[in-house]
Amino acid sequence: MRLSAPARVRHKATLLGFTLVELLVVIAIIGVLVALLLPAVQAAREAARRSQCMNNLRQMGLAVLNYEQSRQSLPAGSTTFRSGISGPYFSTWSVDILPYMEQQNTYDQWVPEDAISGLTNQALRETFVDVYLCPSDMELDVLATPESGPGSTRRKLWGPGSYRAMSGHSLGVNGDHYWDNPEAASSNYEEAMPLERRGALYTVSTNPPSGGSRGGGKRKFTPVLLAQVTDGTSNTFLVGEYHTATYQSRRSFWAYAYTSYNQSSAFFESRTLLADYTKCQQIGGGGAHTCKRAWGSLHAGGAIQFVFCDGSVHSVSPDVDMEVFVATSTIQNEEVQTLPSN
Repeated sequence: MRLSAPARVRHKATLLGFTLVELLVVIAIIGVLVALLLPAVQAAREAARRSQCMNNLRQMGLAVLNYEQSRQSLPAGSTTFRSGISGPYFSTWSVDILPYMEQQNTYDQWVPEDAISGLTNQALRETFVDVYLCPSDMELDVLATPESGPGSTRRKLWGPGSYRAMSGHSLGVNGDHYWDNPEAASSNYEEAMPLERRGALYTVSTNPPSGGSRGGGKRKFTPVLLAQVTDGTSNTFLVGEYHTATYQSRRSFWAYAYTSYNQSSAFFESRTLLADYTKCQQIGGGGAHTCKRAWGSLHAGGAIQFVFCDGSVHSVSPDVDMEVFVATSTIQNEEVQTLPSN
């Protein structure tokens, strides 16, 4: 008997892949995971930026203390030989401490006998100095022109900064009532600006006149001795952060010694702890020009980091008691209040 050929068995082709519903489910799961992970990644990055900013402040604090060991005084916030607000300014704290932060090459660009805003110091002021830049700040790779002062003329450009020295506490009654202004030495201001309210780093005139348009004699201002910080080095601000989300011509400029651009002050005004110059102005109130001498950071929660006169670094909340904040700004005003530990 003859057998027929075996019947062909047909198999349905097995299709590999996702159905549309399965694909949508996978996409949705991935979206949820990204939404959960992204804040954690951003938080980790901000923590790293904040840590770098803290390390910068720590380096500045150690540099100031090493400068003090070498020169027997803290650096001046700024240095001029005149009493007027326009200077010229020949040095500033951030220039003076460069050699103590392994920034000798930058320091060597400085021509000390000429004003910092002069042509011979153009290379210095246009240098980007990493230790003066907090990664959380804005426009760190942009040279810019300040809004006011001798450095704002003829479109002069300055390297950005993220930090300012604490010059002290004043009521800011007018534009001369600030420790970053040589006019603070006027005898007219002795009652409003007693020496006890100075900060650790304020302006110094090397040759103050005995009289002038403000009337009366001039007080002799010299750089602070560490022994003069009788409120305690661990209770006194040295340098802190100032970033602003708006109005970048009022940002910090690391080498610009004119008044407020690398020095700020302390006031009984909480608006001066906002990292937003425009918002500070809009809130209004208080003394004249205080927003120009503000503090603030773009860290999460707005915490502002300061290095103290003992070299330690601490964070200050923008909601801090302003009485305590002001007390921490002065070197010898005999306040007993201290900031909460962090």
